[in-house]
Amino acid sequence: MRYHPAVLRTAAGLIAITALAPACRHGATSAVVARDSVTTIDHNVDFHGWKALVLRDRVEAVVVPAIGRVVALRIPGAGAAADPFWRHPALATTQPPDDNGWINFGGDKAWPAPQSEWERMAGRGWPPPATFDARPYTATVVGDSVRMESEVDASYGIRVRRDVRVSGDEMTIDTTYQKVSGPPVRVAVWTITQLTSPERIFLLLPERSTFPGGRRNVSAAPPADVAVDGRLLSLAHDHQHKTMIASDAEALLWVGKDRVLLVHKLGPPPSPRAEWPGGAHAQIYTSPDSDQPYVELELLGPLAELSPGAQLSLRVGYRLMPRTEADPLVEARQVMARHAGGVD
Repeated sequence: MRYHPAVLRTAAGLIAITALAPACRHGATSAVVARDSVTTIDHNVDFHGWKALVLRDRVEAVVVPAIGRVVALRIPGAGAAADPFWRHPALATTQPPDDNGWINFGGDKAWPAPQSEWERMAGRGWPPPATFDARPYTATVVGDSVRMESEVDASYGIRVRRDVRVSGDEMTIDTTYQKVSGPPVRVAVWTITQLTSPERIFLLLPERSTFPGGRRNVSAAPPADVAVDGRLLSLAHDHQHKTMIASDAEALLWVGKDRVLLVHKLGPPPSPRAEWPGGAHAQIYTSPDSDQPYVELELLGPLAELSPGAQLSLRVGYRLMPRTEADPLVEARQVMARHAGGVD
C-alpha cells in the first residue's frame, strides 16, 4: 500500500453544466478572446461515456466534471502520443474499484493535505475523502474558463472549486477550498497530476533547500537514479518499486520522448513564515509496472486554518512544449531558465 494508493467509485453521469456566456450551449463551441490568443470551448463532448468540455488554444484540456478531473492535456490534432496525462487503460463509466474501494481514473485532481489527517477527519486513511475524489462536480463556463465545483464535504465542511483555462501552450488551474460549515480545520490544497512514464523528472530546488540533498524519502524504496546538478534534482521512473519523495521545490518538469510538461506554481511567492504539510511543497510518486506504469507530480500549498466563510487557493500552471534537446538535463535547464525563474 502506497502513501496514497489509489479512488472511490463515482456516480457517473451526474453532471450539471451551465453556460453563462450567451453562445455557450450544450453541443456548441464558444470562442473567447483570452489575452493574446483565442480560446475555444467545446461543450458536451463524449469522453469514454462521460460528458466533457474541451478548452482549446495551442494546447487543449479535457475536463470531465462527473469524475472531478482534467483528464487530458494535448496538442490539438497530434493524437494520444502528444498527451502526457496518464489515464487508466480500462477508463470507463463502468470501471470497477480496486480492493480498497478506489477507482484510479488518472488525470489531474485535488485532495486535502495532510493525508495524515484523513482518518481523524473522515474516519479512514484511504481512499481519499469522497467529496474531493469520488463525487461528481458541477461545471460552469465563465468567460474563457471552465469552473468545476464540488458539493460540500461532510467531514471537512469544504467545497472545492477548480477554474480551468488555457492560453497558448499553457493550462492554468486555480484550486480553491471554500470553508462552508463545521468547526475550523487546518488544511492545505494538494494537486495530483498523473502522467505517463517519462525519460526523466526534474525538480527546481530553492536556493537553500530545507531538505538534505533537496528531498526526503517517503517510501520504503529510495527513488531511482537520483542526481543533483545545481538547483536541479532529477530522478528516473522506478519500474520495479513504488517510490515517493517530498521536496520544497515549486516547479516540476516531466521530460518525455518528444514533449516536456512543466508543472509549476504561479502567483506571488509564499510567506517565509508559511507552514507546509510535513514540510513538503511538492511530491513525486512513481508507480511500478506491476501496478500501473505512471508517475505523479504533486504540488502543495501552505497550511491555513479555515473557519466558515474563509478560503484558500493554489494556482498551478501546466505548460506543454515540444522537446528540443537530446540531453534531458540540457532540456530541463533551458525550460526552467525560461519559464520557472532560472536554475542558478
